[in-house]
Amino acid sequence: MERGPESEGKPVRAPLGWLAALTLVFLANCGGGAGGPGPLLPPPPSQPSPPSPPSPPASTDPCSPTPAGPVVNVQDAPYGARGDGASDDTVAIQKAVNAVAGTGGTVLVPAGTYMVDAIASIFIKGNMTFQMAAGAVLKAIPNGADNYEILTVSQAANVTIMGGTLAGDYGNPVTHTGTTGEWGMGLSLSGASNVTVVGVTARDCWGDGFYLQNGCTGVALCSLNAVHNRRNGLTLTSAASVTIQNSVFTGSGGTLPEDGVDLEPNPGETIDQVTITGCTMSGNAGDGLEDGVDLTFTGSAFITRVTLSGNTITGNGANTLDPIPRSGIEVSNVAGHQITGNTVDANAGNGILLRDGATGLTVTGNTVENNAQHGLWDLVGGNVLAGNVISGNGLSP
Repeated sequence: MERGPESEGKPVRAPLGWLAALTLVFLANCGGGAGGPGPLLPPPPSQPSPPSPPSPPASTDPCSPTPAGPVVNVQDAPYGARGDGASDDTVAIQKAVNAVAGTGGTVLVPAGTYMVDAIASIFIKGNMTFQMAAGAVLKAIPNGADNYEILTVSQAANVTIMGGTLAGDYGNPVTHTGTTGEWGMGLSLSGASNVTVVGVTARDCWGDGFYLQNGCTGVALCSLNAVHNRRNGLTLTSAASVTIQNSVFTGSGGTLPEDGVDLEPNPGETIDQVTITGCTMSGNAGDGLEDGVDLTFTGSAFITRVTLSGNTITGNGANTLDPIPRSGIEVSNVAGHQITGNTVDANAGNGILLRDGATGLTVTGNTVENNAQHGLWDLVGGNVLAGNVISGNGLSP
């Protein structure tokens, strides 16, 4: 190291202040004499921050879907739905659906009354959510058609429909201008897969509130309300792996069969693996729940693996168009179904009726009371009937 002339030949000395500080540190670490402070301890190691709580996992309950983005509001430009109860919003809503289809995003329908050309229908596409606010109503423009669908999901997969009301033209007053047909639907699923419908009301439809056909698979229907529909609250003709839970089907009447829920395949069709639980079927002119294959379709139509559990079926069968009294639960021409833990009371016909080839059924733990005719009437035999509470019915058993 090159040094200047003032230090040449002399040892380099540290400044006195630095040596004093070093001495103090040394003494402190060595105890500093009697009564001095103890040794300096190293500072405690820094404590790591507690980890952030993990994000909750995505819900695996099909009845608790989480809408995802991007979100498109049907009232925003360039869609421009009005929701004023007068404008025809069919095209605007369909444009919003088309923009979101396949993205995994959500179409949002705010509160309002949106008039819909139900003959044209709004087609919900795959890989998307269609979310209606609690005060959103899609209302069919009055028509005279035999069949219509306010919302349609056809050959699409991974669809969620949430909230809102689908209103037909069979209200009070009836605004439907035709007199024939029975296929005016609120929501129609046709060949659709992995579909969840939650919290939707379908009312006053010329046919059914909800309709599943053409081989739907993997469908969850949760917390639905089907109110005052002309044919049925819900019909299944061809579907598999369907769960229906915590829903209400009430007030069906006007054209047969007038059921709350109707499982009824056509020739060449199968209904398989259906669970109906925690639902209420009340005040329907037909059966609360009908589960059967028409005798003329024997060997060409099938219903397999059906479970009815924990439902309330009450006050059905009054004022039916059918000359034969209707029941709370009516099962025919099927085998092996489970009917357990239901409450069936105050129906105008029988409580539970098993007829026309209904065999191998398990009917257990039901409460069947105060029905006008038989409580539990097994016309076939070969069924397991056990642990049912049967009382107060018009006829025995």
